[in-house]
Amino acid sequence: MNELSHLIRSSHPASEWAEGYPIGNGRLGGMVLGDPLRERVALNHDRLWRHFWLFQEHHTAADLPELRRLIAAGRWDDAHDLLIAKIPVSSQALYLNPFVPACDLGIYPYHGKDEVSEYQRSLNLDEAIAEVSYLAGGVRYRREYFSSWPAGVIAIRLSASQAGRVRGEVTLSRLLDPDCEVSGSSKLGEVALEGRFEEGVRFAAVVRVVQRGGRLTGGRRDYQPPPGMMPPKDLNGLQFIFREQDYPHEPIGVSTCFDCADEVTLLAVIATEDETSGDLVGWCREKLSAAPADFEELHAGHVNDHRQYYRRVSLDLNSPPQNVSTGELIEESRRSGMVSTALVEQLFNVGRYLAIASGRPTPVDQPSKAPINLQGIWNQDRRPAWDCDYHLDLNLQMCYWPLAMVNLGELVPPMADWFSGLLPEARRAAQVLYGCRGAVWSAVCDLRHLGTTDDLCFGWTGAGAWVAQILWHHWEYSGDRDFLRDKVYPLLQEIGQFYEEFLSEDAQGRLVPVPSASPEMGIKGRKRYSALSSPSSMDLELIREVFSHLLAASEVLGLDAHARGRWTAMLDKIPLPPIDEQGCLQEWMVKHEPIDLGHRHRSPLIGLCPGDRITLEDTPDYYAAARKLLAQRQSSRATTCALACAWDAQLLARFCEGDAALQELNLITRTWLIDNLLLSICDWHDDATTLNWFPGRKVYQIEASLGMVAAIAEMFFQDLRGLLRLLPALPKAWPKGRLTGLRSRGGFGVDLSWDGGRLVEATIRSLRGEACRVKSFTTPGGLEVHHRGRKTESTCKGDIAEFPTGPGEVYTLRPKQERV
Repeated sequence: MNELSHLIRSSHPASEWAEGYPIGNGRLGGMVLGDPLRERVALNHDRLWRHFWLFQEHHTAADLPELRRLIAAGRWDDAHDLLIAKIPVSSQALYLNPFVPACDLGIYPYHGKDEVSEYQRSLNLDEAIAEVSYLAGGVRYRREYFSSWPAGVIAIRLSASQAGRVRGEVTLSRLLDPDCEVSGSSKLGEVALEGRFEEGVRFAAVVRVVQRGGRLTGGRRDYQPPPGMMPPKDLNGLQFIFREQDYPHEPIGVSTCFDCADEVTLLAVIATEDETSGDLVGWCREKLSAAPADFEELHAGHVNDHRQYYRRVSLDLNSPPQNVSTGELIEESRRSGMVSTALVEQLFNVGRYLAIASGRPTPVDQPSKAPINLQGIWNQDRRPAWDCDYHLDLNLQMCYWPLAMVNLGELVPPMADWFSGLLPEARRAAQVLYGCRGAVWSAVCDLRHLGTTDDLCFGWTGAGAWVAQILWHHWEYSGDRDFLRDKVYPLLQEIGQFYEEFLSEDAQGRLVPVPSASPEMGIKGRKRYSALSSPSSMDLELIREVFSHLLAASEVLGLDAHARGRWTAMLDKIPLPPIDEQGCLQEWMVKHEPIDLGHRHRSPLIGLCPGDRITLEDTPDYYAAARKLLAQRQSSRATTCALACAWDAQLLARFCEGDAALQELNLITRTWLIDNLLLSICDWHDDATTLNWFPGRKVYQIEASLGMVAAIAEMFFQDLRGLLRLLPALPKAWPKGRLTGLRSRGGFGVDLSWDGGRLVEATIRSLRGEACRVKSFTTPGGLEVHHRGRKTESTCKGDIAEFPTGPGEVYTLRPKQERV
């Protein structure tokens, strides 16, 4: 294993929160900034959300017939006017409850007047451990940080190269917030902080100090808030309130001290009312008492546990050793115009790391896991960008669609549980908004509620259907019939029932969604920004998938045979997306003119990716039409962003254009990549040429990092419609490498190696004994299949090899030997 591909390094502390190193165990998150003299670890709990907002009922169902009449007459402005009488205008409302920070853990080492030198900061992705080290007064100081899943604590060790030199103060504090009352207490070896929001939401954090050698001594016992004026109340609906306060040079909050220790371990726990409705500080203390006090025991347990997930998959692009910082590696790639193979390996690895750290399930005796939000589980702002919510028009789905292929399927069921938990409100939304039974989800949601449906999103009813697509993919990978029966099928039934009543018959007898929309895509010629439209291609793709999957699930489970005829009849009347006279896939059934031709969403391409209806082999006409639409979208980059390019890279991989996909990674690297390998949603540079909503500010979001995992993986391997595709989009710049541990639909494990741009060997591990169909894109002569050291029979149809497999058996595929 190339250890450097798992190591993020810097020679300076983070200058802002977005440059920190994230640690997490799915529940507790910390952003490590690494200042040697005033460390701040920003702490988060995945279930700490405000609760001032409840699901809002906007009774528009009675207006639906008139809305449809106006749409049929082409009176789009009148239809919009009717809508906003009851539905708020985009950005002019409260949408949901924000995900909020817990507090800051501060470390103030005492070094007297000694100057700091030889500073190093790192994040080891393979161990999930951040580290800071530096020299002061001839002593090497070291800090190690991790968030332990087995122990349920954040652990930090402070050590020095000389005995008795670990001295300092540890604090807990929280940013100034007019909505949150904060109190704290301290005693020898412990600091505790409690917070209570004005609506009653409570939380607490406790840090225990365990020293070896030296002594513990008292610190600040009464809570002292950070310096500065209390910010005003935010009374402007949706707004982003970014943290501007600098972390103070002197200790604040509550604190306790340690002096002349050989080593100090800090153990931190956070609790919300989901853990207990009683004494939160007491609960934290019990949790800390149950955790091992020995750091080495904690360390070993944590590393072994993390590697069970992280080491399942490995990518090696034959990169030369790179003994430079990550920032220098990024800058080198920017100068050369080509992302290095070493950096590609790191991007692939950091995406998987972030998924594990923010999305892994909690132990069975704990409150349910919150899904990965817009920033994973990391946030320092009281009103972060888009409230760190769940966007169901792309962002949530992109966080989850790569996971099964990179063998992290266990992260999906907690999201399914959350999604199912919103079902009562989704049923109510279907009724009050559209007058239908079944269920419909808003385009944005928080931990406990559907968000507000505004005028921009009212026409798009596909949020639930798109999440159901991701859950269906999980079933295809896992083969888990219980998951299909208990989670996916009931949700499909609810969504299908909604569409059975919502779809209306057009003049040609087709069943279509009216109103409709292509998410966030405004249309020219309207008096205000409006996405109301004729049936969108995205809606048609998703609705057809719902009924296709209902039929398939019904047959697999042997349920509801009486409904299959009805679902088939529905499916037969729902049109496919249109292709125009130039052979381009249309965004809508009617050719509206978009305000932004290069809009960041690739919504009409959902049937190609992450869906799989459109493939070269099965639907060549749609395949070509989709490529033309992507070219249109990419004709303007002014409003593109990181998530768009990650999606584009995966789309181009499905078009078997590896070099073009690599160019998207190049654009991501030079435009949105921060030195810690996190991605800013927008271009923050002074000379920005792409979407620049927040000039000069790095606003981290997670979905593009996970989207890049999918894109990179699919450049090497794809599994669409029962066909395993080997090296379908291998860039010329990656002629040699190895990728191991992938999973595919149908129940296969896949390893690949290649050299000279050609497949050398593929290993297929059959998990369920299904027949296997394989196509190599770099060896046109076909493949030989070997089983238990002997060549086995396979059926060849063109470039596709097909062979039976047995559960647990391993098959080796190699290019056929050319005959001389």
